Amino acid sequence: MYAINNQLSQQCIEADGRYLDAVEIRTFEKFAESYQTRLQVYQEVQQNSDALVLGALKKLSRRHPELIRKSGKRCHYDLSSTLRYAALSMLRDDVRFFDETVIIWLDTVLVAHRKYSKCTEAYTFLAEEIAHQLSHDAAHLLQPYMDSVIQLLDSHVK
Repeated sequence: MYAINNQLSQQCIEADGRYLDAVEIRTFEKFAESYQTRLQVYQEVQQNSDALVLGALKKLSRRHPELIRKSGKRCHYDLSSTLRYAALSMLRDDVRFFDETVIIWLDTVLVAHRKYSKCTEAYTFLAEEIAHQLSHDAAHLLQPYMDSVIQLLDSHVK
């Protein structure tokens, strides 16, 4: 895994043999300007991840107690992993990284298990917990990643 995001990496490749132009430099500046906020949000997610996942699982258990009894550990693992990668992708400011590491994996797993509607609920509950428990900045920066997961799951339900 590369530490730099895909867009910046691609710009470095394209600039091989020349200096970056003003537009390319601005991309680096924007990345640097927002880094401190993204780092704070990452640390906030890191500190609250267990509470976020457990809150989502508690809501899910009210609707589907049999699912939690049967697959609670797997649900916890999947939600935790997705949240961790969402936070890392947000820190990197890299939606493509999230798509390549989580969305493709999640899609493959879900096709095998066919639990789309219940998974949609679980990730919707996780998004709700993020919105309720974390700062406005955190909820705002994580929303595109959670929306991407929920949209993927919804595409299989319909």
